[in-house]
Amino acid sequence: MMTLMKIFFFLLLPVLTFAAPQEPEILVNNRILASVNGKNISVFDVMKKMEVFLYQTYPEEAKYADKRYQFFNQSWRHALNELVKNELILADAEKLQLNIPDAKIREIIHERFGPNVMESLDTLGLTLDEAWQMIYTEIAVQQVSYFRVYKKSQDKIGPQDIKTAFASFLTTNPPKEEWKYQVLSIRAKTEQLGSIYAQKAHAIIRNEPLPFETLAKKLTENEELDPSIAINVSDEYNVEGKDLSAAHKSVLCSLATGSYSDPVPQVSRQDNSTVHRIFFLKDHKKSAPPSFDSMTEKLLDDLVQKEIDKELPPYLAKLRKQFNYSEQAIGLIPQDFQPFSLR
Repeated sequence: MMTLMKIFFFLLLPVLTFAAPQEPEILVNNRILASVNGKNISVFDVMKKMEVFLYQTYPEEAKYADKRYQFFNQSWRHALNELVKNELILADAEKLQLNIPDAKIREIIHERFGPNVMESLDTLGLTLDEAWQMIYTEIAVQQVSYFRVYKKSQDKIGPQDIKTAFASFLTTNPPKEEWKYQVLSIRAKTEQLGSIYAQKAHAIIRNEPLPFETLAKKLTENEELDPSIAINVSDEYNVEGKDLSAAHKSVLCSLATGSYSDPVPQVSRQDNSTVHRIFFLKDHKKSAPPSFDSMTEKLLDDLVQKEIDKELPPYLAKLRKQFNYSEQAIGLIPQDFQPFSLR
């Protein structure tokens, strides 16, 4: 009997060990979300837009239902707003009688979905007609947006605007500076005594340049050293120009690389006593600012984008009024509405 039970257990073992977990399934709570110029936009329409985006941008993520579900839940309202905007602009495009060659649409479809177009579309749950309409809408929206918004924005930007933007860029992004230096500090019970020892230290390094550590040791080896004298050597500072204190910068700016400063009396922030300091500038690097020519294209793009951000909202508001579209249609969607769930 025991032998038969063991045989039965081992027969079940492969099933228990190697059974693959079932892939979760995304359930769609479909409904009409908006209506633009007589065209309804449903949850399925929004989902198809997001599916195509995932397929083109994050193909690895698109393979997993849980990843798609997470993306859908986070992005569906944004995707809906994009679809509404595109439909409004597409309605405007109909008045312009755009000529978009079939060959151009066909070429983009093959670029987007690869050589096996029908297989790729089946994976996304799209028909060829739907893919065709998506590409047509995309091209039409681009062309109309260019004439209605982008070109207007671009025409507002002149050479002087770019020069002003460059000057502003240099002001807010000064060349990067790096200062590498060390400080010898001398404290004494009186300012006069500290000054005497500071001048003595400076006389030594003026005749014989020494590392500050060696100089400090040489000064403290003197048997006549006043016991109130404290000589400290800082660690090596490696500081960016924007972080350099004004007190240190005022001294370092007058030094050549590899040189020592005269003794500088400064007030200590710890106890307001006078400390005599000698600075040694080890290195100073200053990066060259970017040239105007290298920045022109980016500056122009940034300026045009700012103008687009100004032009686009009133243009879309005009279209909403022209085609009797009210955002209340989207607003009527309950805030807690969940178009997707995972099973």
